[in-house]
Parts: sequence; structure tokens; C-alpha cells
Amino acid sequence: MKCSYCTSEVESGRGLEFVRKNGTVRYYCSTRCYKLNVKLGRKPNKKEIRESTRASSSHK
Repeated sequence: MKCSYCTSEVESGRGLEFVRKNGTVRYYCSTRCYKLNVKLGRKPNKKEIRESTRASSSHK
């Protein structure tokens, strides 16, 4: 499965599964992605931007 917000891979048995009233299922790798998308209503950014920020933050 892939995270509905950040598109990272979610291992089986991990993460969150959110079912909307209309029956659509969304998977989230962490509570951070869940809160940003569901509670705060933020839209996911482009994948390329997120990957570049992750790479730069891991080299600190």
C-alpha cells in the first residue's frame, strides 16, 4: 500500500486506515500525514519536492 498523502510505502500491519463516509479508503504511513490531510485539509505537494526536502534534511 502507499500513503495517500506522501506516497511512501506503508508496510502491512502499520500506519492508519481511514474510511470516509462515502466508503473510500485512505491509507496513511504516520499520524503526521493523517493530520495534515484529514484534520487540517492540506493537499499533498508534488512528490519530487518532498523527496528533495527529505534528502536534504537527512544530511544535517
